[in-house]
Amino acid sequence: MRLLAACLAFLFLWSPALAEVPMSEQLCTQSSALDVTAATVVKSGKAFDCSDNKYALDGPRVWVRIPFLAETLPPGTVEVQGDNNGLSRMQVHALLDDGTLLSSDFSPQAVVDSWRPKGHYGLPVPGSEDPGIRSRIKTIYVAMDNPKVVSSISLIQLASKQKWDDRKLPLSIMFALLCGMAIMPLIYNLFFYGALRYNFMLWHSLMIGATVVYTYSSSGLMFISFPETSLITKMLINYWSLAIGVAVSGIFLLRFVESGKIAPWLQSTLFVTAMLPLFVTAIVMRLDGGYSMDARNYYHASFLPVFFLVLYSMGHALRRGSIAIWFQIAGWTPIILFSLDRVARGLDLYIGWPVLDYGLYFALVMETIILALGVAYRILRLRQQHENTLSKQVELTLLADTDGLTTMNNRRSFDREFESNQRDYRYSHLAIFDIDFFKRVNDRYGHEIGDEVLRVVGRELDATPHFAARIGGEEFALLMQNDSRDKRKNYPAIALSEICETLIKLVHDEVPEIQESVTFSVGVAPITKRISLRKVMATADRRLYDAKRNGRNQIVWIDISATKAARPAGTASV
Repeated sequence: MRLLAACLAFLFLWSPALAEVPMSEQLCTQSSALDVTAATVVKSGKAFDCSDNKYALDGPRVWVRIPFLAETLPPGTVEVQGDNNGLSRMQVHALLDDGTLLSSDFSPQAVVDSWRPKGHYGLPVPGSEDPGIRSRIKTIYVAMDNPKVVSSISLIQLASKQKWDDRKLPLSIMFALLCGMAIMPLIYNLFFYGALRYNFMLWHSLMIGATVVYTYSSSGLMFISFPETSLITKMLINYWSLAIGVAVSGIFLLRFVESGKIAPWLQSTLFVTAMLPLFVTAIVMRLDGGYSMDARNYYHASFLPVFFLVLYSMGHALRRGSIAIWFQIAGWTPIILFSLDRVARGLDLYIGWPVLDYGLYFALVMETIILALGVAYRILRLRQQHENTLSKQVELTLLADTDGLTTMNNRRSFDREFESNQRDYRYSHLAIFDIDFFKRVNDRYGHEIGDEVLRVVGRELDATPHFAARIGGEEFALLMQNDSRDKRKNYPAIALSEICETLIKLVHDEVPEIQESVTFSVGVAPITKRISLRKVMATADRRLYDAKRNGRNQIVWIDISATKAARPAGTASV
């Protein structure tokens, strides 16, 4: 819908209904002091300059003479229009066929109040509202005091006041809609930046801000909100917002395109050229009014290096395989083409068609929408890369914490789990399992069968509610849960006996190649608060070796090394 509305508005602007007569070819100029009147100019006989040098003016007051060619205009008041950037006091005089001079004097505020959409003034020609007098007007004299830009003269045209009065509201609404369309991606950027923190979103937001400010100011919308704004202020806002927008665009390009797609030397060059309009604007468009009509030429020329370098950079990034650059190619190419026309007219190389300025407005707004899609694409890609990185990190962590043969926890993850138990005390006992006569299994049946035994044991221990890990060749550790069963007499032995019985049965069923039973010896140690892993492991290891010396296939949970009895207390056979 937005695209359709923009296209319909663009076609509407190209409609011939806006009757106007450009006067750039017919106008002539001369300069004078501020106290020289129109009557003096007419009577003096001083020649007006109609040559190609007619815009090279040095007087504080500039006089423009144009023939009154209003035959193609509809009936009603005729007005003189032109670029209103930097204007102050103006006069419009109509010379009739009998030599009578009709005059109108406009204060700086009156010139502001006469604004037309897209930064024009519209001052009525005195007497043109009367059909009888209008038919007798032969020549128009326009006086401008201290004009700041040549386009105030070169873009002079005669237009129907009624037509432009009728179109002022629709055109203002159109420019307001364009500003609104540009602001939507700005809201989107600011909303998501709070969560995502990608810095290119901030630079894009600054670009959008500069675009909105330029459109708001240069279109004349600012005079609706701030009717007393001077035309000097409006001109400075126009020029500074464009300079800032271009500078920020250069930084955005460097931040937006994928890493490595723009060579380092090109990044530095692009940054410098993007900053150039800012420095030139600061020098030639000072806030204290210290600028001349030549300043505009320097200002527009400062944009040329960055325009051409951006075009080269987009091709450069494309050749290097950038995908994101397609969004900038789509969004920026029309802007650069329209801007090159604008620069050429700003340098007074030719008059051109002012209607192309409307194309620039539409291109600027469409660029914000296209790049908003590009920003969304980059966010999606960066999120995918981030998720892939996290997935790889998780995978590496799993590989680092997992035993390769049994896919259960390894010694590294076991150590970390024990350390965490120091804080929340979830485990009450450590049990170390050792497969009895495992070397004989390997020697008699082969290592492949031995590995299968290890896998079966690991899988079953992992299925218990306890934390299981393989900590050595045929050794497994079990951190036993600290629950209500811990209060029962001989708790670890009972629970471990059940586990060992299950292991013996599973190995017998799932590894039928082994003829004899595969049994287990287990050493158990209590885990008290603030006890070190080394002490717990030493105790469990000592009791494991007691179980082996005592005949294997048993669980030992107290020290029995010095006990003489045949079946000492603190042991249990499986």
